[in-house]
Amino acid sequence: MHATFLQKVILCMIAGFFAACLIQWGKVFVEGADDALNKGYKHTAPTMSLTAKP
Repeated sequence: MHATFLQKVILCMIAGFFAACLIQWGKVFVEGADDALNKGYKHTAPTMSLTAKP
C-alpha cells in the first residue's frame, strides 16, 4: 500500500507538530533549570551615581 499525497502531507504536519512541541519543551526545560540553579544568586554591582551629592 502506497501513501497518497494527502496522507504524506498530514503525516508531515503531525511530525512537524511533535518537533515543535519537543523544541518548546526543551526551551521551557532549560529556562526552568536555569531558574533553579540561579534563583538565589543576585548579581549586584556597585553603582556610582553621578547626580548624588556627597
